[in-house]
Amino acid sequence: MAKSSSRSKGKEKSRSKPRRRVLIFGAGVSASCGIAVAKDILREAVGHLAQQDSDRVERVHKLLKYLYPGFQRPALNYPNIEDFLNLLEMAKLFNSEEFIESDLWPKQKLKEVEHIALKAVTDYIWSSMRKLEGLAAMRAFVKDFVRANDTFITFNWDLTLERALWDDSSAMAFWYTYPPSSSEPSVTLLKPHGSIDWFEKANFSKGKIKRGIVQALDDKVSVFTRFNFADLPKMADSTPVELIASQLARRAGGAASPISA
Repeated sequence: MAKSSSRSKGKEKSRSKPRRRVLIFGAGVSASCGIAVAKDILREAVGHLAQQDSDRVERVHKLLKYLYPGFQRPALNYPNIEDFLNLLEMAKLFNSEEFIESDLWPKQKLKEVEHIALKAVTDYIWSSMRKLEGLAAMRAFVKDFVRANDTFITFNWDLTLERALWDDSSAMAFWYTYPPSSSEPSVTLLKPHGSIDWFEKANFSKGKIKRGIVQALDDKVSVFTRFNFADLPKMADSTPVELIASQLARRAGGAASPISA
């Protein structure tokens, strides 16, 4: 009987502990905040770039026409960015003497246009992050639903969840590491596809931002959390496009998916 009693007490204790919840975010969450999903984001990003640099836009269009003979700019039939990056990865991989070497699009030229396209996408996301009206749904979600010890797995580059947590003075801290790097009430954000607030230590110094907490993901990558969103323009200039691109390329078969699950 004593053993049975101790077992029942153990069960009661386990029931009393709050369960850790794991929530998975895909492209629909970003879309609810006004950020284009994978099938549309290249079109939106190139349109955003066109307001600043028409020459770079023309380079992207020439590559699109090469990879997609049916591409027509007036028709706005931009490809899904996942498909575009996959084709680009394959073009770089097989652009050699052993396979099909291209004089028109040598490997270095492909890399340069890839950088332009990815930088356009990250710039577009940073620009979208400045629009407070798009965050109403996310802020309501954070206020009414999020609780300590929650873990979010998000496949999105943007910072909609982070900003909602940061803008709410009563919200918990958040960390990009598991377990969290602090004992204070917090939530964990895991981003397998990378994030636009991950910076290479060699290219970004904390002095560029007014406030924030630095997390080290590894020897080369730093994360700035709980930063001042007034510093967004400075941070956008330092977004590590090559770092994100390399993370995407390392996925199985070189598949790339920066925005959607």
